[in-house]
Order: sequence, then C-alpha cells, then structure tokens
Amino acid sequence: MRSPRRTPARAWPRRASAWTLALASAGTVGSLRAAAPSRPPEPSAAEVEAWLDARSIGGGRSIADDGAPPEAPPPPPRWHGFVVQSTLGALGHLGPMKNVSPTAPWLHALVGFEPFRWAMVFVEGDVSFTSTRYANPPPNPRAYALYGLGGGLRFTVKPHDRVGIYAQGSAGAAALTEDVLVAYGYRDSTELAPYFGGHLGLEWHQVNPHLAFVLHGGVRNYDRLLDRERSSETALAWMSGLALRYVF
Repeated sequence: MRSPRRTPARAWPRRASAWTLALASAGTVGSLRAAAPSRPPEPSAAEVEAWLDARSIGGGRSIADDGAPPEAPPPPPRWHGFVVQSTLGALGHLGPMKNVSPTAPWLHALVGFEPFRWAMVFVEGDVSFTSTRYANPPPNPRAYALYGLGGGLRFTVKPHDRVGIYAQGSAGAAALTEDVLVAYGYRDSTELAPYFGGHLGLEWHQVNPHLAFVLHGGVRNYDRLLDRERSSETALAWMSGLALRYVF
C-alpha cells in the first residue's frame, strides 16, 4: 500500500508568504472602502419639484413663511363722475386796475360732471378780497370784494395713469360788493357784467382713487366791469392757485 504524498518542507514558506500577501491585500482594500465617504441618496422627482417651487416664490421662501400674501396694487383713479374742486390762490390785475388794487387772495369753487375721461361740464363761483390802496388819494383806500358766477367746459389728456393735463374755458357774470371804483373812473363797476376766460391745470391723483391735487392758473377778461374811462387797455386779471379735487 502506497503512503500519502508529503509536501516538501521547503514548499511551506512559499505558501505561507502567498497567504500572508492575500490577507494583507484584502485588509488594505477593506480599509480603503471604509475610509471612502459614502454617496448621498439621489433625490426623488417629488423632492426636486418641491425645491423648485420654493425657489420660485420669494427667493426660496413660500407665502406661508412670510405670514401674509403680497399686497394688492392700489385701485386706479376715478377719471370721471361728479367732481368737486376747491382752490386757494391769488388774483392780480394786468390792465389799468394794477395801479388801483394789489394782488389779493382768491377763493374758487367748482362743481362738475365728467361723462368721459377727457371732458367735463362745470359751474364755478369765486371771490377775491382786496382794496384800493394802490390808488392815489383822495379818496382814502377802501376795501371791496370782486365775485363772480359762471360755467364752462374742460378737456383733459392723461399722459400717465395718475397725471392729467387740462384746458378749460368759462364765462359768467361778475360784480363788486362796493362802489369804491367809481371815483377812479370805473363808471360801470357798480353793475353786474359778463366775464370770460381760460385756464390750464395739472392734476396729480393720489393713492385714494377719489382725491387729486391740482395746480392751475389762467386769465380772465373783465372788460365790461372794469373798463376805465379814457383808457385803451383791456381789463384783464390773472389767477392761480392750488386746488383739491374729489370725484364721487
């Protein structure tokens, strides 16, 4: 019977070295795998969509994060309807009256209706308080008021949503409260007499759709009321002021 074959003694060192090298390589690979950082999981499609939605609202914040929805824009101005306008300004004379009465306070009120954005029909009333202190005495200076009542048409253009530019013409009747001008050659100043004139204005509409500030000025002809004897100058007056407009 044959005895089992034995491995030569000098082959054992070679096999031991091979096993040692294999074990060392396996340990090194395991160490490197353990030291390498693990990759995060890929986001799902739902997570990507939620992230994009959050970025599109307020730079990464949602409406709920702000606590309230964004404010609505202010309402547009009311460009037509029933209009009330009051003015505080000044009135001065360009004709012969400039040597009799100084520039004086002027109060003006207007009530109108705008059937369209560009047109308005109105009635107006105004009064100016002054005196004859520029005239040479005698007589001594006396106070009086110049008042009138009339109506007219206004046409407006809108270069901007909150800005309007208008031109208007008006006519009516005017009178004085006292007969103080007769002594200076104004023989017809004691009677009710017609007037006519025109104005230009700039409207600035506010956040409140009913309100607007108005800066306006113009010229009015009082040739019948303030016509002076032995004078060829036309009896003109200028007026200008700041008004508050309200549209119902």
